[in-house]
Amino acid sequence: MSLTLKDAKRGASAQFAAAGLPTPDLDARILLGHAAGLTPAQMIAQSRDALSPKARERFQSFTARRLAHEPVDHILGTREFYGRPFKISKDVLSPRPETEMLIDEALVLLKDNPAARILDLGTGSGAIVITLLAELERASGTAVDVSSAALGIAKENAQQLGVASRMDWIKGSWFDGAEGVFDLIMSNPPYITDTAMAQLDPEVSGFDPDVALRGGPDGLNPYRDIISKMKPFMAKGSAALFEIGFDQKDSVLEILEANGFKGGICKADICGHDRMIKVYKPQ
Repeated sequence: MSLTLKDAKRGASAQFAAAGLPTPDLDARILLGHAAGLTPAQMIAQSRDALSPKARERFQSFTARRLAHEPVDHILGTREFYGRPFKISKDVLSPRPETEMLIDEALVLLKDNPAARILDLGTGSGAIVITLLAELERASGTAVDVSSAALGIAKENAQQLGVASRMDWIKGSWFDGAEGVFDLIMSNPPYITDTAMAQLDPEVSGFDPDVALRGGPDGLNPYRDIISKMKPFMAKGSAALFEIGFDQKDSVLEILEANGFKGGICKADICGHDRMIKVYKPQ
């Protein structure tokens, strides 16, 4: 019996809703479009067409995985960030929309320095530094990550998005192996406390790597490590940008001040949560 795109989407959406998934209709539409190889416009125009056997089988597989609470981006193996597709896997943190505010801020900071040297600590998928190099055609980047698998994903993304020739890669912890000074240091480090890790949604804890999430007992160990070592790697007039947890503003500012960085500025995301801290190299 044939199954139209419209009926396939409706059926999957009903299953997702019954399973308590938060965006059942959106998930069904995205997964069906990917399974059928159709754009959103084509999905609408061909809604009464029958799914091919191959597309139907693929969609059934996607549906089963989503019902098992596998995130849509992991099912597809890609996540959009700042308008560009990034390959992801269980070896990297899937980039979040709130992290895009770091890109916005970095572009303001570097507007008069288009050939800036950028250091991305804990690069993961490479979304931050690769996006900046895609936006700034003369900039260069160095990406550091403790995971070889994560660096492999980041390198694929850099190649796919045409910035690989301007990238250097270092396997290590934070500044291990880094050389010279940089005009901008950026990091979205692990910042979830050990207590909060035990309470994470399984769609996060089951698919994003532990090493990209766990920040120690108070969630601040990565900030302590980075901030205590970063001054020698900062060029004159340079800045550092950090993503933070919603309740970490005061703690991170205190760590900065204890290491000689005064005047740190915190900005909130579109939901009103403290999300990013900017600090300049001390004079």
